[in-house]
Amino acid sequence: MPETAVVLLVEDQTAYASDFADACEDVTVRGVDTAAEARDRIEDEPVDCVVANYELPDDDGVSLLESVRETHPDLPFVLLTAAGSERVASEAVAANVTDYLPASTVDDLDALRDRIVAAVESQSPEDDRIQALTTAFPDVAFLLDEDGYYRELLVGPNTAALTVDDPAELAGTNLHDQFPDGMADRFLDHIHATLASGGVETMEYPVELDDGEHWFEARTTPLGRAVEGKEMVVWVARDVTDRRERERRLERQHDELETLNQINKVIQDVVHGLVQAATREEIEQMVCDRLVASGLYELAWTDENEMSRQGLSPRARAGDIDGYLDTLVDLGDAIGGDPATRSMETGEIQVVQNVAESTLLTGAIREEALGRDIESGISIPLSYGNTVYGSLSLVSTRAGVFSERAQSAFEILGETIGFAINAAKNRKLLLSDTAVELELRVTDSGGVLLDIAERLNCTCHLQGLVPAPEGHLLHYVRVADASSRRATEALTDADPVEECRLISDEDDGDCVLEAVMSASTVKRLVEAGAVVQSATATSGEVRLVAEVPQEADVRAIVDTFQSAYAESELVGKRTVDRPIQTAQEFRQSLTDPLTDRQEMVLRTAYFAGYYDWPRGSTAEEIAESLDIASATLHYHLRKAQDELLGAVFD
Repeated sequence: MPETAVVLLVEDQTAYASDFADACEDVTVRGVDTAAEARDRIEDEPVDCVVANYELPDDDGVSLLESVRETHPDLPFVLLTAAGSERVASEAVAANVTDYLPASTVDDLDALRDRIVAAVESQSPEDDRIQALTTAFPDVAFLLDEDGYYRELLVGPNTAALTVDDPAELAGTNLHDQFPDGMADRFLDHIHATLASGGVETMEYPVELDDGEHWFEARTTPLGRAVEGKEMVVWVARDVTDRRERERRLERQHDELETLNQINKVIQDVVHGLVQAATREEIEQMVCDRLVASGLYELAWTDENEMSRQGLSPRARAGDIDGYLDTLVDLGDAIGGDPATRSMETGEIQVVQNVAESTLLTGAIREEALGRDIESGISIPLSYGNTVYGSLSLVSTRAGVFSERAQSAFEILGETIGFAINAAKNRKLLLSDTAVELELRVTDSGGVLLDIAERLNCTCHLQGLVPAPEGHLLHYVRVADASSRRATEALTDADPVEECRLISDEDDGDCVLEAVMSASTVKRLVEAGAVVQSATATSGEVRLVAEVPQEADVRAIVDTFQSAYAESELVGKRTVDRPIQTAQEFRQSLTDPLTDRQEMVLRTAYFAGYYDWPRGSTAEEIAESLDIASATLHYHLRKAQDELLGAVFD
């Protein structure tokens, strides 16, 4: 180091020049703002070292370095940058930079002074280049010639990123000695492309290391001079395995989102189609057809939930995969606990994400599926309330189509289809002129009405049902031969009762209660697909009378009910006529129970606008027009309304 070194500091962004001059007595600092001023200063006076920022107002630090090297090839040159990029480092090394300092590595002025001293005192250009690379790159770097021979390991040894235990062993070997021919040829082509372009080239490639496959990004640039007559490149290898895994994860998430969007569109299409389907058969066939038509699934079918079920018995089907479904049907009992059966038994979706690894499939099913390149499948219970009507199964030769979010969508679809099936059954019952009347006798303990009847030694009669939120039912129960206080307490204490209140306490000793129940014999029968006509509980038993469509599967309805109430039996089954009424007959049936005075008062109130909003006439005005007292008018109106509503709801 000269006694007083002259350092030319080229940067315009800070007061670094004056601060550095004040802190270092053995350094004379000449500060300039631009690359043009630096070139002029170097030509006009001796300079021991140039320290330049990469970002300059009129140029960049690498361009300044290249121009300095043309006239002063040995002048120490230190490049500062906040960019920290391999591209800048590679270009600087190619231009024979003495040292390369990311600004973040210079913690104080003494550190910068030490690097300048090292640059000035350095005697070997090779050492300078190695020092620059060591500072610039945290990764493995090599010098490779145009024929693919390793000439030098420049940085390291970062042996975790090498295919050899001793990096020194690489020198003198060829790419074909370290890698398979195909990969070595690809590397050699990249070297030639780098020499041809004269700039920085990049590529990514996998390498099998001791801890598994790693991915590397190679950044290469020409060295800028020949060694022993061979053109050279600097090859920097950075491990990008984590980055690629993040990219793959994002790609998978994107693919999953795209698939989910497709699934949601298909489900929306299916839901719209449910509105048009009139029967269960139409519903299930339409669902299968549209799911297969979406292209997401190659096969779809529905199955029946029967206690005596033996193997698959498809009700509706669409698509095919080399006769896969027919093969499953032929297996019969040998199919074992297949996903469709399990979904109906548990009421939960069963998913096969990977056929080869799934524990849900028996050996026979797995063998048949793998032989047809089937990757995944799902079975969805079709349920309404506590009743599982059957299952919907989908099969795909693609993986990743049954993500957790997709499963949530299919769960809602299964419930929607179950609701539609239930609605179709009820629609049949309403439109049919005949129905099947069932009478059941229940002796199970735990039923709310039966428990109250036994506890109070009374009779409980169901007067009406109204659907309530969250799948509950409002039960209106008339209790005879028990005080309203004891009946209210008993009903309130029952576990399935969410809420209870007294509606009326009548003179004859009966009372009427309203109860919100999460479970009851009546609710279970409704969920099984029947319309309850009456329910009466006495000490020891409950008698239920319900109607189902003429073509309903009575055995399946009874089996569903008995799965919850084992001590129940079907004691009566008969066909009942439901005569069709004309519009005139229907109106006559509504007005027959009314007295002449009730009908007159009701008709007057209607035409006088009493039921409009705002009202066209008040009760007092109507009473005056009929020449009766207001209290008399209200009495007749209430009695008439009660008769009409009773004719509708009873």
